[in-house]
Amino acid sequence: MSDLNITHSLSSDGTLLEVSLAGRLAIDTAPDLLALLRAQLPLVSKTKLNVAALTDVDLSGMQLICSACRTAQENGNSFNFSGGLAPCVQEAITAVGLQRHTTCKHNTNNPCLWCGGLN
Repeated sequence: MSDLNITHSLSSDGTLLEVSLAGRLAIDTAPDLLALLRAQLPLVSKTKLNVAALTDVDLSGMQLICSACRTAQENGNSFNFSGGLAPCVQEAITAVGLQRHTTCKHNTNNPCLWCGGLN
């Protein structure tokens, strides 16, 4: 049994994917989220990811979210957080130095998703 609980829904018109994560997003649980995103991202124009209930996130989890954001951007779609960021996510952002509010070349040089940038 995974330490990561993933719930998702599609809007009635099929354009918005909403994904909520609870538990631990780490190297051993990230494949579950990867499978969902690989299947759904090509089908929607907007994705909202709720990470407020995460209890732990490691670098592989952060990289997966970054990659999903980049993939959405490359396809002209939006990818963003909904809800607040869990304390563990805020701590991870600080630990890897993203709190500097850097821009992202994959996000039209707007602030990075991790730094509050909107896509």
